[in-house]
Amino acid sequence: MSDGQTIQLGDLLVKAGLLPEEKLDEASRLALKMRLPIGRILTMHGHVSEAILAKAIEVQARIRDQAISIDLGIKALALVARENIDIDQAVEKLTPKAKPLPVPTENRLGEIIMAAGYATPKQVQEAMVHAADTGLPLGMVLVSKGIITRSGLNSALGAQRLIRLGENERDKIIFALKEARLRAKSFSETLRKNAIDPSVLEQDFGVGELLVMAGVLSESQLLTAKEQEVVDGTPLEKAITNCGAASEPCVQTATQLLKMIKEGMLFENQAANILKKIQFVTSYDELNKVLASIDEIQEEMGEEIVEVEIPEILKKAGLLSDKELQIATNLALSNRQPLLKTLIDAKLVSERNLTIANQCKVYLDHKLIQPNQATIAIVYALENNLTIDETLDSFGWSAPA
Repeated sequence: MSDGQTIQLGDLLVKAGLLPEEKLDEASRLALKMRLPIGRILTMHGHVSEAILAKAIEVQARIRDQAISIDLGIKALALVARENIDIDQAVEKLTPKAKPLPVPTENRLGEIIMAAGYATPKQVQEAMVHAADTGLPLGMVLVSKGIITRSGLNSALGAQRLIRLGENERDKIIFALKEARLRAKSFSETLRKNAIDPSVLEQDFGVGELLVMAGVLSESQLLTAKEQEVVDGTPLEKAITNCGAASEPCVQTATQLLKMIKEGMLFENQAANILKKIQFVTSYDELNKVLASIDEIQEEMGEEIVEVEIPEILKKAGLLSDKELQIATNLALSNRQPLLKTLIDAKLVSERNLTIANQCKVYLDHKLIQPNQATIAIVYALENNLTIDETLDSFGWSAPA
């Protein structure tokens, strides 16, 4: 990966002479502590104006899209700030003998979302302004405004990744994305239908999913990290720590636990229970102290697993039969993949049902409800399109019976 694809916003501002390096270091530490984007910290403390930050973001995008070089981008940004002109004017001044290079936008997330029909140009433009103002990723702004669903954003990010990797022609990938939206089908399914290999997107149960299962990350935080991974080229584990959702020791532990899951040494819910124990550690010394009592943790898990196993919850609620569970178990063992993922892949359980069962599991883990209450709550939640939290609140079951 070239330097242009990895250049950071703060470094760009420093190199353009618009931000002292010591202020960048100070803002970086504060951003990590407050769990805020660094751009937001810089504008909050008056180190740079919002207008300059927006220009820097655009210059950064042009550099990453290889529309301009790093050197030209730095000089153009400095000129924009000094003479209060727009970026195209600055580039033209700095390259008077050559026509300014056009900005290729076809690989940008906003262009992909518009091309697939998820949003209008006006909606994307307004979201970009909001993203520059808040420091949130464009995709998550569109999700928060209800313009695109999380599933749609995930598909668009997948399309952008395929385009940047050169897996197939851009138009064919966009066509498959549009078809997935119009026909309400999975992106992988429409890729296969259009003779495009989706295997690069079809990853096994990963670190992010494990952290979500453990309650360390929310689905929104994982999607934000995945957007940073695709758009900025940041490794997912680093993106998770960058957004302040989990500490580095916690993420590294999740990586090791995932390896143990794939080797058949742990079940995913066992690994999730371990992560619950260490999710708040901030140093490796603290982590080692917690993991030193691993036998005790596993004994505690062993008592819990018997009564709150996800498949058992689904069975009690009538959402999974013994025969279906046996089929899924055999498939999971032969394919060496997690049981819950196998249930979804084999269409034995819907994602909605699995989500509800996972929500219910949290209450069972903390002994806030009894198994028979869980069964009633799951059925009621599915029939009335409610979450388990909403269902328990309506029944007054948020405390032990």
